[in-house]
Amino acid sequence: MDLYLTRAAEGAGRDDFIDVVRARTHNLRDVSVQIPKGCLVAFTGLSGSGKTSLAIDTLHTEAQLRYLEGLSPFVRQYIPQRTRPQVDQILGLSATLAVDQRRANHNPRSTVATITGINSHLGLLYSRLPELRGKGDAPVLTAAHFDHHSAEGACPSCHGVGGDWKSAPDLIVTQPERPLFDGASPWFATWHSTEHHFVPALAEKRGVDINLPWQELPESFRHEVLWGTGTEVIEANFTAKSRSKTGYWSFNDSQPMIGAVAEVERVLANASTPKAKQRYRAYVRKTPCPECGGSGYGPAARSIKLGGHTYQELVELEVKHVREWTLAITTELDDAQRDVGEPLLAALTARLDLLMRLGVGHVQLGRSAGSLSGGEAQRTRLAAQLATDLTGLIFVLDEPGAGLHPADKAHLLEIVLGLCKAGNTVLLVEHDPELIARADWVVDMGPGAGSEGGRVVVSGPPVEVAASAESVTGRYLRPQSGGRAARTQRMPDDRTSWLELRGVQVNNVAVDTVRIPLGHLVCLTGVSGSGKSSLLRDALGGDVKRVMDREPAQYTDAILGARELGWVTVIDQEPIGRTPRSNPATYTKAFDAIRKLFAATDRAREIGANASSFSFNSNKGRCPACEGYGQKLVNMHFLPDIWVLCDVCEGRRFTQEILDVTYRGMTISDVLELSVAEAVDSFDEPRQLTETLEALQRVGLGYMRLGQSATELSGGEAQRLKLATAIQRGGRANRNGLVVMDEPVSGLHPADVQKIIDAFDLLLAAGTSVVIAEHDLHVAAWSDWLIDLGPGAGADGGRIVAEGPPDQVAEGEGSTAAYLSQVMAGRPLFDLNEGELPTATDG
Repeated sequence: MDLYLTRAAEGAGRDDFIDVVRARTHNLRDVSVQIPKGCLVAFTGLSGSGKTSLAIDTLHTEAQLRYLEGLSPFVRQYIPQRTRPQVDQILGLSATLAVDQRRANHNPRSTVATITGINSHLGLLYSRLPELRGKGDAPVLTAAHFDHHSAEGACPSCHGVGGDWKSAPDLIVTQPERPLFDGASPWFATWHSTEHHFVPALAEKRGVDINLPWQELPESFRHEVLWGTGTEVIEANFTAKSRSKTGYWSFNDSQPMIGAVAEVERVLANASTPKAKQRYRAYVRKTPCPECGGSGYGPAARSIKLGGHTYQELVELEVKHVREWTLAITTELDDAQRDVGEPLLAALTARLDLLMRLGVGHVQLGRSAGSLSGGEAQRTRLAAQLATDLTGLIFVLDEPGAGLHPADKAHLLEIVLGLCKAGNTVLLVEHDPELIARADWVVDMGPGAGSEGGRVVVSGPPVEVAASAESVTGRYLRPQSGGRAARTQRMPDDRTSWLELRGVQVNNVAVDTVRIPLGHLVCLTGVSGSGKSSLLRDALGGDVKRVMDREPAQYTDAILGARELGWVTVIDQEPIGRTPRSNPATYTKAFDAIRKLFAATDRAREIGANASSFSFNSNKGRCPACEGYGQKLVNMHFLPDIWVLCDVCEGRRFTQEILDVTYRGMTISDVLELSVAEAVDSFDEPRQLTETLEALQRVGLGYMRLGQSATELSGGEAQRLKLATAIQRGGRANRNGLVVMDEPVSGLHPADVQKIIDAFDLLLAAGTSVVIAEHDLHVAAWSDWLIDLGPGAGADGGRIVAEGPPDQVAEGEGSTAAYLSQVMAGRPLFDLNEGELPTATDG
């Protein structure tokens, strides 16, 4: 014990602990625990055990509220309201900074530079240092001159946009060797506008056979299809089935054809949803502004140089190269510039160093937040928070090891331990045994998840957790614990069909051929930034789906074998909904079946209630006072608004008449409070409902309440909900599918990983191919086929280092092979320099 309790015990007094008294937030059951300050504390337990509820929803939320109470009422009215955690008392709590699993801002203006504050430092450097050189003709600049979203810094020609979106004929007609309506054009393959109906009329008027290949048609006709007929009117007659499929409708129209090129730009400009805009973007290219070259920056950012680079050039460099630039520019400062430049460069360097140590030195400063992987986005936000020079803070980090290759974990550990040495406390919500083993103190929650969790199983050094027979986490802290997952592998053979992507070019990935064995579990590995997410989401998930939809591929020259597939789904960690009404039951359509069961009861028939009456989205049966939310938003005027329990329905969402209807002794409100596991025992019909509930349980969500708000779900939970839906789809589909997942076991306790592996096998058994990108090499070792990308990150990655069965890849070179060989040999990845964890027998 003394080996680990270094900072936690030496000289500790009452003020050296955080005392939590009777915490009841979410599923916490009167938790009282003492947490040492000034050291690294890991909160562990199964998914849903209550560790996030204690560390973030209780400690961090309470610290934020205490800070807000010190602000003026005028300021507080502009700050979003937060619900007070349910806890009797918290002593010894100081200010907190938290980085959770929320995705970074997808606003196109949000970049790596803006998230970390680096853009502000660079703007000051570029606006101040040239002025201090003493040149009489130097313009007076501000940091705004280096922001292309500002009036001062935007290109005067394109106003900072960077150019115009113009439709491209080669994207409209992608396979000219085929007939126009039979494969030549993805635009004409599906219904996009009434312009389509004029083409046959034009062909008839010109005497052209449009069943011939596009390239064999007269050039004049092809020009009119793409660019229009000018002022010449074309008469079109069209007949189609009605929407109800029971009849037909027809129309006659007479007008000039504007052509597909202009029509694409018209529908894109009129598209009202992001999904629609994305669909039409397949037919357009961004034409760079001739003045700024597409950057959007004004004259100052394009012309003024420091260290040999303009601002525009600098933000397009990778973080590691910008770090080199700071070293070079330091030597160029003259006496007048030194007093201003050195403090700015010191702060800038600190942020760049953090990004590099956190494994994101390969990303460009100007890269948009939406293009980052989940792990890259979280570590970018982490760098922004850790850049502070304050001491005495409590840092709350939610699974910072997610998305990290084993080779990068040492840097993360070094950073958090450095924060502790500087006088801070780090609370780490973590599942990774390698990181947990290096903590000073562990608060292990459980013993199970949901209603079976919510209490402290053991609180102490890692050695005590490892010795606890009740702790599930402790089993994986013992060196002799063995692997974390297992399955029967199926290696590709002569009967295997292959999906081939040729000429892949996306971000840093440049690969001639990527081969995916269909009907197998395929895993992409590699260090952070090696190109896994780009290859997985953009090339594999995105382009294969586009080709199946007869749309042009964006990142590949050719895709072979797609005809073997009937559907493709990319399962990400985006929220399933953004309102309290969205929940697992509504997302999976389980609630539709449940509402029908209630509507079929005798009592429901007596009062004239149908399935809609049991929906809180309908005004037929929901509580009129809270409109089905179960809570009401109270306007506090100069204080933040707060949610309070509805005093009419008492949080049950429905009218009393609807609540009087029961199914097997349960009201509709009672059903929403059931966990998935309880629902499995409560419902044995209809088949679609039972299959949905079983799928949710199989992916490790048995603890989740059916009516749990989507806003309360983590990214990993949202991803597993989507996986459960894919399992159902795979079981019902007539054709084989492809499921693509990025880091599927991210945010999962090692004990839950096996459930995801088993879920993959369910998909494979139904004929669905599964391709994942994963840093957990215990999962990679049990895949059927590995594709290792690298050898490094950014410009040093994007190539296939090795591919084949896991044992074959483990024999190769590179950092992945070295760690993979350890895993396959049954050796632990973590090296306990301060002693070994004790052996304990399972209870």
